[in-house]
Amino acid sequence: MNDQTKKITYTALLMALTFVMTSLVKIPLPTGYIHPGDGAVLLSAYILGPWGGLIAAGIGSASADYFGGYSAYMLPTFIAKGSMAFIFGYLMKRFPEKNLLYFAFPAVIAMTAVYFVSEVIMYGNVAGPLVNVPFSALQGLVGIVLVTILHKPLERFRLKPVKF
Repeated sequence: MNDQTKKITYTALLMALTFVMTSLVKIPLPTGYIHPGDGAVLLSAYILGPWGGLIAAGIGSASADYFGGYSAYMLPTFIAKGSMAFIFGYLMKRFPEKNLLYFAFPAVIAMTAVYFVSEVIMYGNVAGPLVNVPFSALQGLVGIVLVTILHKPLERFRLKPVKF
């Protein structure tokens, strides 16, 4: 299998994995839900790199919002999860000698910030979205735990750092 075919195949598989992990286990909240899909978001960036991770995580997560009845969150989710994957993948590529945890926390902070700003715009106030900040951070921490557990067994599937 050539590199381009492998990239497309892995992107589609990780997009589907992100969708399933986001849709399968849902802990409902008044304005959304918590799920283990952030593990798949970070895993997408780990395997595909920044750009492939952005595509797989963004589309997979936004699709889960659409089919889950949260279509108003599709664009914020695409931006939040895509930027989370991009930041994680970029930092991992830029500083390969560092531990994964160094890269995961800035990615989760960016995801939480994007959701906060999006909800401020959607709801028209600052107080309401502040309630969701801890839940977004908790969801990101669950993703960090999952990628920490899964990255070693799945290391052999990582693509060579090439332009996507």
